[in-house]
Amino acid sequence: MRIFNAILVHRIFRALWIAFIIATIFALFYYGFSIIYPFLIAWLLAYIMNPLVRFLEKKGRLPRGLAVLIALLFIVIIISLIIFVFATKIISESSHIIELLQEKMAVWMNWLNDYFLSDSFQQLFLEISTVLDSLDVESSLSQITSTIGSAGPTIVAYLFTFLKSFFLFFPKLALNSIIITVAAFFISKQWNTIAAKLKSVIPNRIRSSICTVARDLQHAVFGYLKGHLILSSITAFVFFIGLLIIGAPYAFTIAIIGGIVDLIPVVGIPAIIVPWVVYAFFEGNNLLGTGLLILWPIILVTRHALEPKVYSSSIGLNPLLLLIFLFAGLKLFGVVGIFIGILSLVVLTTLQKVGVFHDLWSYIMTGKIASN
Repeated sequence: MRIFNAILVHRIFRALWIAFIIATIFALFYYGFSIIYPFLIAWLLAYIMNPLVRFLEKKGRLPRGLAVLIALLFIVIIISLIIFVFATKIISESSHIIELLQEKMAVWMNWLNDYFLSDSFQQLFLEISTVLDSLDVESSLSQITSTIGSAGPTIVAYLFTFLKSFFLFFPKLALNSIIITVAAFFISKQWNTIAAKLKSVIPNRIRSSICTVARDLQHAVFGYLKGHLILSSITAFVFFIGLLIIGAPYAFTIAIIGGIVDLIPVVGIPAIIVPWVVYAFFEGNNLLGTGLLILWPIILVTRHALEPKVYSSSIGLNPLLLLIFLFAGLKLFGVVGIFIGILSLVVLTTLQKVGVFHDLWSYIMTGKIASN
């Protein structure tokens, strides 16, 4: 009776070898993502620029390098103008809000001052003093004092850390922008050379699979953008109808702004509703504040209920699998994990479509890749 089964041992070793390669790729991507992501963005930017670069090469008869430079400058100018317009609008609106808050703070301080000097407050103060005199509050006051004293340095340290991170963000953003721009220029300039070298190195079967994956990724990226626009439009519409029902002023304008804000991942409608609710209750407009509190979960439930279906229709993926990958990506990589989760599901689905998993199984079982 043979105890040692050579075929089974070889299959196990081949399976372990494939598992090791997959785990290594995942680990490199997970731990090296902070290093490689500027170059991934640069590659995507170069890919987006390619049609414009080819047009300038053929119609304008420009050298590749000059065509890339013009296309890159065009995109940088467009992005800079968009940022400038939004930044100017945000700064002007912020200054208006600060002035309004200063006026309201003055009104509230006058109200508090008048209340503290009123007879009702003096009577309330005497009653509280009488109650406190009958209790042993010395130990409680000392405990509260020590708690406040220990919380003070913690709050200061937190504020210092926040301000430090905030001011360090801009140099980091500028450095990453420069790296992405320069890398995009060189990748786009050498695009044909890189493609030719890869074509000569990669076998036809693998190259065909890579082309299919790239095509599906392109469909997924534009499908995601389309789905995101659809969801933001639905959010703005529901927000508009809700504002009309509760009688909020400037419903149409605020709903449009809400739809634009909703395009920002994670931020969304709460960035508008939460401060508005606080302001409404401070102003004594309880009806508006309560209406906004009711409208908020309605918008969130509507969006999250439609999200898997809209994305699956736009991208062409299974809604349940898409929801799982979105959640996993968000947990592993944060906000950017939303995009990573979608792209990962697209890649896996495409690899299954082109028969990569079948080839891997064939390699594990026989040591050879199945031929079509």
